[in-house]
Amino acid sequence: MTRPVWNKLAHKRGELLSRDLAPEVHAERWAQRFDGMVGELNRWVDHVRDTTYENLPYFDPAGGGAGARVLVLLQDPSGEAEEGSGFVSKHNNDPTAHNTYIAAERAKLGYDISLHWNVVPWWVANPAKPVRSLEKEAVRAQPYLVALLEMLDPPPSEVVLLGKPAARAWTRLVRAGLPERLRDATVARAPHPSPLVFPRVDPATGRGNSDMIVEAMRLAGQRARGEKVRPAAGGPAGRRRPF
Repeated sequence: MTRPVWNKLAHKRGELLSRDLAPEVHAERWAQRFDGMVGELNRWVDHVRDTTYENLPYFDPAGGGAGARVLVLLQDPSGEAEEGSGFVSKHNNDPTAHNTYIAAERAKLGYDISLHWNVVPWWVANPAKPVRSLEKEAVRAQPYLVALLEMLDPPPSEVVLLGKPAARAWTRLVRAGLPERLRDATVARAPHPSPLVFPRVDPATGRGNSDMIVEAMRLAGQRARGEKVRPAAGGPAGRRRPF
């Protein structure tokens, strides 16, 4: 049975990361996973795999790598990321990756300056593991998030937190002592790009969740590129309002 194409934008552009639907694209990206600036991060992923016995997906070689100016953090990888493509990528064949790609395109936030990752770097709902709490796994994963932040060179000037779990994990990190090199970063919070959240309206502001995600990404990209920032009317996600 042929699997459906969820990430239509990536598929249309010949970027879809899927072993079965686009094997040539996947094979090329897989062969590049230890190249360049992303290579150092993916060798670290192998180390974390050996330490945690978790099947972490790799950083996408198409991303900005260790020198990315914008770090986009979600909660944890999808099953498609961990057991499908093997990458954390907006090119994955799942609805959340598709929505993330759409938002990044609308925001003009390219992979040249951004890096996508998760506060928990392994798939929490993996059926091969015992039933686990996302919050408890975020606490367990915090040292690895700190290690990643210490590796990024130069440190990102912008951090975009998508979803409440990512925001809570960052708050916990700040309370524990954020690495000094990240203390000047601008942090924006926005809803999660899942298919259950992305198309809805935020009842507190009346703004679309997708619009708030785009706004957070757009402002982060503009600041990272040194452009003049123009917040949208109605209060952007950059105000760091809880959601």
